[in-house]
Amino acid sequence: MRSDERIEVERGRLGFADFVRQGFEYLKDYGFTETEALPTIVRYRRGDLELNVYHGRRSYEIGLQIGHREEQFSIEEIVRATDPDAWEKFRYPAATTQKSLKSGVERLADLMRCNGKRALLGDPDFFADLRRQRQSWAEAYALDVLARQIRPKAEAAFRGGRYQEAAELYEKIAARLSPAEKAKLAVARKRS
Repeated sequence: MRSDERIEVERGRLGFADFVRQGFEYLKDYGFTETEALPTIVRYRRGDLELNVYHGRRSYEIGLQIGHREEQFSIEEIVRATDPDAWEKFRYPAATTQKSLKSGVERLADLMRCNGKRALLGDPDFFADLRRQRQSWAEAYALDVLARQIRPKAEAAFRGGRYQEAAELYEKIAARLSPAEKAKLAVARKRS
């Protein structure tokens, strides 16, 4: 038996699919039906919505994605959009035993029940909100990466007395400047 086949057999013994069926029983109330159940993933469908509950093959994390047409949204995105306080505390549960798997699936099912109603109903406005939120996160992340790249160059230009260069660099990341960097930007503008 190949090692990936052995892993599937071992994972099958954990009973993931059964725990998912129990925890996500309420999906029937939303019109979802189970379409596939494997040792590491259970799929549900209703019209153009597909919901996948998975047990990471290598990470052992328990997660969920809901697909609306061509897009997939994670439970993390749904919680972040509906309850930012809960999102701050959110962590994907990882489980390697039946007990931790059952507990993790139950927590995930509760999170989706509490935060995912609009997604489960297929609310197009909610999915539009999720798309906008995803775009906003991507832009914020890109700005964070840019700030990490530019900040040392701006600091070096400021220390070297190249104030026009420092001002131009600081302005590129104005939204990410610390109070001290804002003060340096003001000084660099005056001196350039």
